[in-house]
Amino acid sequence: MSAHILHLLSPARWDSVGAIIGDRTALEGLREALNSALDSGAGGTFVYSSDGEGYALAVALENDMHAVHTTYAGEVHTVRSLRETIPMRAVSNFKIAMSLAIEHRPRVLP
Repeated sequence: MSAHILHLLSPARWDSVGAIIGDRTALEGLREALNSALDSGAGGTFVYSSDGEGYALAVALENDMHAVHTTYAGEVHTVRSLRETIPMRAVSNFKIAMSLAIEHRPRVLP
């Protein structure tokens, strides 16, 4: 049995496969976050990995991704092109999306 579990797999290189794998409730939460981002620019959900660790998943719409860059694992020296000047956390809707994702976090009872 699973409960709101979502795994994200980023490709390790250009010829690798990326994937989003989740149970029904997690994928429905992701769909709602995507629809919200497409409608208003920001969306979010709160999901879990299979080890029980929860995480806020922010979804932000950025109309021009040309300058946005990703962070490479273990990056010490910048290896991106000169056009990649905006970190993902700096896109205009990221903070709103993160707030929406955190709002989906379950409340812990005392």
